[in-house]
Amino acid sequence: MTRARVLTLLVVVAHWVVAVVHLFFAAKVLPAPNNHVSGLAVTLITSGHLIVSIALCALWKLGDKPAGLVSLIFFLAALSADLYEHFLHASANNVFTVAPGGWTAWFDASIFILLGLEILGCLLGILLLGRRTRNNRQNEFVNRRVLS
Repeated sequence: MTRARVLTLLVVVAHWVVAVVHLFFAAKVLPAPNNHVSGLAVTLITSGHLIVSIALCALWKLGDKPAGLVSLIFFLAALSADLYEHFLHASANNVFTVAPGGWTAWFDASIFILLGLEILGCLLGILLLGRRTRNNRQNEFVNRRVLS
């Protein structure tokens, strides 16, 4: 596994941890009846991250491009959902309309950490997609030597 794929896997794990913690901050910030942590939400978030982690590990034989594609799709979907949910959608968990309180700063910080991890995940996905395989580099070297 390349360093970029290991780093991508670490970003997926970090994103999972922050996403679950973010649910608990949201429960502290939101008014009733939305002020509890849904077991279904934790299960869905955990299973989604687990599936992506398994896919990244399973795709190591196929190369960086499939792993980059999985990473890019996953983090673009998460980034889109977060941007809509916390910046564009008029709801109680929009960063501009969250009721002030003791947990508001933690809630806002978790949102920006998630956004940072999602952007990093997208960048790593793009990096993996743009990589050449070792065989391609060797073939190019051989072709240049033969043509010279």
